[in-house]
Amino acid sequence: MPFRRRAITLALGLAALAGTLPATAAEPAFPSQPIKLVVVYQPGGANDIIARVLGDRMAISLGQPVVVVNKPGASGAIGAQFVASGPADGHTVLMGGMPLVVARAMYKVPPVDFEKSLAPVGKAVNLSLVLVARKNFPGGFADVVAQERRKPGSVSMAVTASTYEFYHARINKLAHADILKVPYAGVPAAMQDLAGDRVDLLIDTLAAQKPFIESGASRPLAVFGRRRLPDLPQVPTLTELGLAGFNDQPYVGMLVPKATPQAAIQRLNSALNEALGRDEVKARMRQLGLEVAPTTPQAFLDEMRADSKRFEEVGQAAGIEKQQP
Repeated sequence: MPFRRRAITLALGLAALAGTLPATAAEPAFPSQPIKLVVVYQPGGANDIIARVLGDRMAISLGQPVVVVNKPGASGAIGAQFVASGPADGHTVLMGGMPLVVARAMYKVPPVDFEKSLAPVGKAVNLSLVLVARKNFPGGFADVVAQERRKPGSVSMAVTASTYEFYHARINKLAHADILKVPYAGVPAAMQDLAGDRVDLLIDTLAAQKPFIESGASRPLAVFGRRRLPDLPQVPTLTELGLAGFNDQPYVGMLVPKATPQAAIQRLNSALNEALGRDEVKARMRQLGLEVAPTTPQAFLDEMRADSKRFEEVGQAAGIEKQQP
């Protein structure tokens, strides 16, 4: 065979061989190290419980440990900033959702803008919210409003997240009340004061409150959303109690730094949706009063955008002024 023909044959053979090599030979495999799953609240809350249930299952799919890291503070901003400013390689993931959405309605400049600084992985679960009172609080929600109108500021509400801060302001506006806001770094500290009769009310997820309600440590006054909750059929919605507009469906999902490669995002999304599809995960979430809600990254982003716009409109209609962060 002439030399020129042999050279061409050799070149074609090498090209064909290169085409059969796996992509991982050119690009590092993902994940290549443990995943940090950042929860912006203290251990024991709904987001923390969700993260640990999903993290355990996702670790099996990903072939790497998923370590839950709690970064509470500043109504979720500390944890969100930690992730947004971290390496954009897919190994640092934020458990986030409504606080990021509500931030645009609450602040002139959000501490973290979910579109500018983060990229969605997917929604995980829909949450159910409940307004509870300390066990010795006299009466129901109507009594809260009546007492506040007689003596503004005589009823206090523990607020553990920016979303709940926004809801606190809306309740005051719509009920023509002045319930005192008492900030807390997390649910555990708020529950200690609620149990000790040092604070009167608390907005929380049913997932976190369910054991306290069942033990009598807290007493449900109202639920959020369009309809009553199956676990609390006797508890009215805030809309039924005269506060129109509380039909929100809060949720939590996963996000990563903005520049994270799409391949890593898709890998995380697949692992998340696989976990949400497992019967044991669904059963555990149902026990907590949660509904699994797998999505694509784009669908999660679209939902957050739509809700962000709606919250801004609600805030303007309620006369809630945007704050400095």
